[in-house]
Amino acid sequence: MKRALWWRGTAVVVLLCIGHPALGESTGSDEEWAVSPALPVVQRTSVLPNSPVLIKSLGDAAEYVLRWKLPGDAEDWIERRPEVDRAFRKAIGLEEPPERTPLNARVTARHDFGDYLIENVLFESRPGFPVSANLYRPKDQKKGKRPAVLCPIGHYLSAGKAATDVQARCIQLVRMGFVVLVYDAIGQGERMVAGNIHHEAGYALLPLGETIAGWMVWDSMRGIDYLLTLDDVDPDRIGVTGNSGGGLNTLFTAALDDRVRAATVVGFTFEFNNWLKYAGTHCTCTHLPGLFRAMEWFEVAGLIAPRALMMLQGSHDSIFPVSGARRSARNTAVLYSLVGQSQRVRFVELPGQPHAYSRPFREPMYGWMAKHLLEQGSGEPIAEGHIQPLDEGDPRLRCDPDGSIISRSPSVVDLARKKALAAVVKLPAARSNEVDQALDTWVRELTAPPESAPHYLAPAGGRATPVAGGSLEKFSFVSEDGQWIPGLLWAPEHRSAEKVILIVSALGKRAVAESGLVRPLLDAGLVVAAVDLRGRGETLGQIKPGWDINFRLVANQVLFGQPLAGRRAFDLMRTLDYLSQRQDLASAEFTVVGLGEDSLPTLLAAVSDSRIRRIALAASLHSLISQMRVMKAYSKSEMPIHWNDAQLNGRLNTGAEEVDFGSVIPSALQRADVPDMVARLAPRRVLFCQARDSRAPGWESLVARFRKVVESGSQWIQYDPDRPLDGILLLEWLRKPDPR
Repeated sequence: MKRALWWRGTAVVVLLCIGHPALGESTGSDEEWAVSPALPVVQRTSVLPNSPVLIKSLGDAAEYVLRWKLPGDAEDWIERRPEVDRAFRKAIGLEEPPERTPLNARVTARHDFGDYLIENVLFESRPGFPVSANLYRPKDQKKGKRPAVLCPIGHYLSAGKAATDVQARCIQLVRMGFVVLVYDAIGQGERMVAGNIHHEAGYALLPLGETIAGWMVWDSMRGIDYLLTLDDVDPDRIGVTGNSGGGLNTLFTAALDDRVRAATVVGFTFEFNNWLKYAGTHCTCTHLPGLFRAMEWFEVAGLIAPRALMMLQGSHDSIFPVSGARRSARNTAVLYSLVGQSQRVRFVELPGQPHAYSRPFREPMYGWMAKHLLEQGSGEPIAEGHIQPLDEGDPRLRCDPDGSIISRSPSVVDLARKKALAAVVKLPAARSNEVDQALDTWVRELTAPPESAPHYLAPAGGRATPVAGGSLEKFSFVSEDGQWIPGLLWAPEHRSAEKVILIVSALGKRAVAESGLVRPLLDAGLVVAAVDLRGRGETLGQIKPGWDINFRLVANQVLFGQPLAGRRAFDLMRTLDYLSQRQDLASAEFTVVGLGEDSLPTLLAAVSDSRIRRIALAASLHSLISQMRVMKAYSKSEMPIHWNDAQLNGRLNTGAEEVDFGSVIPSALQRADVPDMVARLAPRRVLFCQARDSRAPGWESLVARFRKVVESGSQWIQYDPDRPLDGILLLEWLRKPDPR
């Protein structure tokens, strides 16, 4: 018969994660440590509860967005529209837009192409942050001001604004009489430098409450600012158009900047519900925190009304399904009709066309821009004339030919780190009831259960089998609807104390089982348990070998407003519920030890759950700023090949280590940093060891702030950042008496 094991009346919980030396190389098989049989999903008795965690994540979000319905009448939309506007600005990170600092624009070269000119321009959308752009200007001597079209681009990685499809629309538009400005998107073309790639840049910005999409839109707004400095541009006739990522930029810029009078969104019309189920989250530029909790796509488009909006979608678009595009476009048209402008919105589906901005897409756009900015025609397609784009490598399309200006300028990651360092300085240096309550409220929101009433754990266990040093039992429980948590529990042959050790690893319980840690703990007479938190081990799932679902899981949780670190902290707290309800392991208090990426869920759980009386953090970070890293260095030719590596597993390879995007919490640095959360645990016992950011960029200031905030409580914290965590250190720390 099993009985509880105690150490000073406290259960001990150890969390291990990626790359910890205690976890050895894998030697067994998945089946050996699996709690659920390795059956195809369709052969399982209950499909959804036993599917990978992504199924639940997408299903919950897809169900949630169904609540966003069309308003009943114009009055309802008048009331709803400001709510959408505020929520969208917050989600994209432009609730408080940056200062409109001097553009410091300069023309680096001019080229004559007969009937039009190209000016190579550099302007700064933010101080010291250059944007490389080409300005196409008609050469005729027509008097008066001209309409202008801004052309943000999609993911043309190497070519950027020099891509032939991009050149083609600029040339046709300038020949029609428009002034045209096209610029390289962040991380593309001439701006494809380390620190600007969307995944590294986007997840560096999130803790600040900003997004890479917001920075892209700000580039467009500053592009319009530049256009309006030109004597021949009419400020009342500005258009914008782009495809894919440029379509995103077009939609979002037009929604937020009413200087845009006509927009053509290409390859970016969709329905959130449809996209969630049948497409994907794709690039980090689509990851707007909490977007799904605030609106549907058609409501973003509705912010453009009554200004002119055209939506173009290929019937064979494999990224944004046309079925969802049709419904969203119809809903957008309803919003336009409610404001009496049904003639100013149009959806065009192009039969047989893929995701592109080829000639079949461009010709309807020309007609739309001519009608609404030139007051010519009915908006029907205008045939594209003979166009001969330059070679994509032509130096006349470059603004910074030797790359000396952009390469020496700060990247997005550089600027994000600078802003983050300034932000943490503003965090309260001293604790107070008000500060503690604000921190507690924020953490409770991150770790909150989906429903106020507790969910049935549905515990399940198996018969214990003999193993070296004791016995092994496989068990499971349900953290929340559809979130299955499998685990392993080892019991020693001879128990010497009343203690339970729970070990959770980012590599899953299999890595724990095959580590060198379990056997010594059993020999010491301790019960050891290991579980897979959501997105770990058996709950994760793979797309194909070497490519798991972590990136899409992380992205969807960001969009759904439930960051993964908070959900894993909730699973940890539910694990404590499970252990507490077992008669043989019941305990009112726990000690938690967290390693690496799982140290953050551990911190969140400890702040939120007073049952955790002791906490040790190993292979952790001194600051969330340490997550703001640049991907492994690649040559200019290699970067387009590797720019999307982080999407394979949701982890950024810096060359020295990996940053798990699942540990990035949007807007976190507006509330607290790691030392602030650690300090909130006082006077509970804390061990901080084996720091893994002791040589990260700017580590000296991060360490200094950590020590300043937490070391005032020297009796309750043991700060030993250079010492690895092992059984000896852990036992030494546990044996120390609590401070009086």
